[in-house]
Amino acid sequence: LQYPMAPVTGVEQRAVWSLAFLEGFFSTWEYILGLTCFGMIAKDWLKSVPGGNVVAMAIASFGIMMWMVWRFSMTSEIRVRQLVRRMGLFRPRVSSHVAIVFVIYLMSFCFTVWLQQRGGNVLFSTSNFYDKKTGALLYEKVGDMLFFAPLREEFFFRGVMFSMIYRRMGSIERETWRTAVLNSGLAFGCLHAMNFFSEDGPSKIYIALQVATGVVIGWFYILRFIATGNIWECIALHIVHNLFASLVPTNLGNPSLYDLTFVLPALSTIIIHAILAHTALKTVGKKGGFNYKVIDINTEAATRLRAFTKLSDDEKKEDEVKAVEKKEATTAVGEARRRKKKKS
Repeated sequence: LQYPMAPVTGVEQRAVWSLAFLEGFFSTWEYILGLTCFGMIAKDWLKSVPGGNVVAMAIASFGIMMWMVWRFSMTSEIRVRQLVRRMGLFRPRVSSHVAIVFVIYLMSFCFTVWLQQRGGNVLFSTSNFYDKKTGALLYEKVGDMLFFAPLREEFFFRGVMFSMIYRRMGSIERETWRTAVLNSGLAFGCLHAMNFFSEDGPSKIYIALQVATGVVIGWFYILRFIATGNIWECIALHIVHNLFASLVPTNLGNPSLYDLTFVLPALSTIIIHAILAHTALKTVGKKGGFNYKVIDINTEAATRLRAFTKLSDDEKKEDEVKAVEKKEATTAVGEARRRKKKKS
């Protein structure tokens, strides 16, 4: 398909929807395989370097981020600069929402610990951060869980994948961002289903709850991204979640679904984020959808937004002229202020 796409209906509409879903599915696999390959190569290069595992994890994370954004910009005719600008990557900003979520997590954590103490079985511990055989602190695991994983996952699922699905669906729906939210959240949850193939990983029940939790959390994060237009809030929210989630040990055997000390933390997380996602959806609805304006225009115009299309030569020249005029105006204002200060 070529971009921008003309609005389609009927069979073509279902075909485009299927294409968007499959593209998201295969992009998730591309992300997983790419991260694995980058990690293996970097670890092999740095195996003799002190702290090499941490550096290798950083290289793998940034490598897959750069690859996905470049590949997406090439296949979807979106300039890298425009995509990065839409994510707000160079405008770090978080709202008080992060502090509110942290307090909610802390209250839920304290209540769960109190309930587990009454049952005589406290599950929370820091065992995930230590090697099971030697007891040594795994710095690369701490760094990945609390920084690199939130950074690359938010960059891919909320930044690249959301834009990709939105871009695909822009020709068939007015409220395309809702479909993009749904699909990117499902993809984020399904990412955690990879643990089913791990021989020494968590129990099946733990993974199933992890997948369900990931879907709801994915919806909440992407709605906050739409509401704020800045991916750094999603990264901060993800770090807060991983901070508390990392205290749940993965080696729990095969616990029962009727064991509230095990099920309650996951259920409370799902319920909390479902409520938060509903609140975020209302906020997005009031502000008009993706970047506050796409919801109010027709689909053909939505696919032709300047931030989502490559500029022609005339448009580039126009942008350059505007940039020069803006710079001259800023310089003139600065000189006027300096003269005013000298006079006073």
